Amino acid sequence: MKIEEVKSTTKTQRIASHSHVKGLGLDEAGNAKSTACGLVGQEAAREACGIIVEMIRSKKMAGRAVLLAGPPGTGKTALALAVAQELGNKVPFCPMVGSEVYSTEIKKTEVLMENFRRAIGLRIKETKEVYEGEVTELTPCETENPMGGYGKTISHVIIGLKTAKGTKQLKLDPSIYESLQKERVEVGDVIYIEANSGAVKVNGITMENRCTKTHTHT
Repeated sequence: MKIEEVKSTTKTQRIASHSHVKGLGLDEAGNAKSTACGLVGQEAAREACGIIVEMIRSKKMAGRAVLLAGPPGTGKTALALAVAQELGNKVPFCPMVGSEVYSTEIKKTEVLMENFRRAIGLRIKETKEVYEGEVTELTPCETENPMGGYGKTISHVIIGLKTAKGTKQLKLDPSIYESLQKERVEVGDVIYIEANSGAVKVNGITMENRCTKTHTHT
């Protein structure tokens, strides 16, 4: 039997030379403070990075790259990490060092492609069709059982919803009627129906229906 160990692709969090960097250290006007957020000096470069951060937030940097050039030890990596801290956790940032690229086990291209994939962020938007309002009518429509016998089944449900803009009548599937029964929906309740999944949720009841229920219980 052959057993192979799968190596984890998650990045290990460790204390490094730039762990103290928390941001660019700029004031509200975008001017760099002398000492702030773990950075000292390089005020012109920090202000320039602040402009880049604003461009990224306004979605004007799509498909573009920024190259920080300079001699060793001038703070290029610290500025890149500060930009990532300013953008927040929603923007992925993958710092790399040369020792991670050169390895005897993994090819250089695989290491680079893996970090490229980590640095790509996706935002998925889902459009839902929702009906919400006060229930004015709840009428289950029965039909003969197609399997035979004397019983009847629910073919569909007629429900009326009232909102501030007007009223609307819906014809619902029998499966949604089961959800209405589970939520104990009655006339006067304010409900929420999702058209795609058929999910039903009771958001509350109107004042008139609340007074009626209170009077009934007393």
